[in-house]
This record gives sequence, structure tokens and C-alpha cells, in this order.
Amino acid sequence: MNVYELNEESARAVAELMHRIKPEWWPTFREAYGQLTDIDETIKTVGWYLGEDAETPKGWILCRELVGYRALELECSGFDDHGTFKLEHKLDELFLAAEAYARKKGYLTFRSGISSQGFNIHEKPLDSISDAIAGLQSSRVDYLWYLEHGFRVIGIQPNAYRPGFHLILLGKDLS
Repeated sequence: MNVYELNEESARAVAELMHRIKPEWWPTFREAYGQLTDIDETIKTVGWYLGEDAETPKGWILCRELVGYRALELECSGFDDHGTFKLEHKLDELFLAAEAYARKKGYLTFRSGISSQGFNIHEKPLDSISDAIAGLQSSRVDYLWYLEHGFRVIGIQPNAYRPGFHLILLGKDLS
């Protein structure tokens, strides 16, 4: 067999194949073709902001809808706390809006991630991800906020930013 580059023209044949062999995942040709050619079919961007009025935002949350995984994932967020950038722990109202949106869309998980700075695994090699998760420790305000709001550690991406600088993956069950 040969390997060919997937492009807009060849995507039609591949979409027909996808629909034919796995119709429970791609009930229509259009859905399969859309996944191959239109990022909006599989990953959508949605966001909210808050402020005293619509013209003066104080904080925002931007999420990705991971349609195939039935999940909403935090892309970025921030809050202006008197000129100081703050993270999630100042955005309760926006997280509640995002969770309500996700539930309405039938999504089952709200995902996020934070860097390993301030964790006991930062700047250390990870020989075993399961051991690293089991022994994970941090007093970071944003991490503790996540835990208090129902998020749990669901994984670690080693060396996400550079060797020893990992990504802590968090998830909240919305079912």
C-alpha cells in the first residue's frame, strides 16, 4: 500500500470510507467530511467574559468544545484583580456559565490544565506518571481552587513546556 496526503479533494473518498465502516461514529457522509475538512465540526471555540458593563471586561474564559470527546476544555482565562493578572480562582461565575453550557450541549467532562510550577514534580524527571499523580502535592491557590470545585487530576503530560516542566491535566465530571 501507498501513503497519500489527505487534502480537501481526497477527503471525500476518506469520508465515504469512514461513514461506511463506522456509521455509529459518522452517521452521515457530511459529518465525516466535516471532521476531515472543517475544524469547526470537531473543535469549536466558545467563550465568555465578565465586567461591570459590556464595554469594560474584567475577566474572560475561552474554551474549546471537543465534540468527539463530548468535552469542554479550558483554553485560556484571566482576571484583572486591580491590575494584577489572576487565574481561575477569580472566575467562579464564568466557570459556572461554561459548565452550564457544557451540560446543555450534552458534554460529560470539563477539562483544564496547569503547569507544574509550584508542584513537587516540577523540574524533575517522571519515571512513572501513575506514581507522580499519586504523590502530587502543591499549595497553589489555583490548583486548590480546582480541587474544591470538583476537578480531579486525570493525567500529567511530561515535559510539556521543556524537560522537567510538566502539564497537570484536570477534569471535572459533568454527567
